[in-house]
Amino acid sequence: MKGVDTIACISVNDAFVMGAWAKDQKSDDKVMMLGDGNGEFTRAMGLTLDASRSGLGTRSQRYAMIVEDGVIRELFVEKPGAFEASTAENVLKHL
Repeated sequence: MKGVDTIACISVNDAFVMGAWAKDQKSDDKVMMLGDGNGEFTRAMGLTLDASRSGLGTRSQRYAMIVEDGVIRELFVEKPGAFEASTAENVLKHL
């Protein structure tokens, strides 16, 4: 699809949660589901979100990125509560 090799979803969850989510969403081999259980990747990206007021602890902001040869070319970080910047439609416009 439009030069895309891999679509991945990363979340501050463990591999078991990510596996169950993939099964529920029927993502099969279309989306690589990646668990960031300790939030290390999220912290390294500077994209943590403190959701402790809701009892969820440290989570990840919602974002999408375009990566080419291991280098982030575009990063689309959502404003709190929004779902515009990281939509597939928006990301595809930047390929």
